Amino acid sequence: MASENGGLIRLTGLWKNETKKGGTYLAGSFNPSLRLVIFPNDRKERENDPDFIAYLSPSERQESDGQKKRANDPF
Repeated sequence: MASENGGLIRLTGLWKNETKKGGTYLAGSFNPSLRLVIFPNDRKERENDPDFIAYLSPSERQESDGQKKRANDPF
């Protein structure tokens, strides 16, 4: 499989989302307990500053009562 993609290894798929303020970001599951989230760098000041910043965030899971819980939260 790696030879088909020029040696690249797929980490995850990303979906385009919208922030509450109307901005765009990308997010996808990295593993069952982590999400990969990528935001445009809105604090870019110099040409050599990155255009995007990637973060790892704890995944949230939906409980049967509709409440969200963090994946590592035992309660």
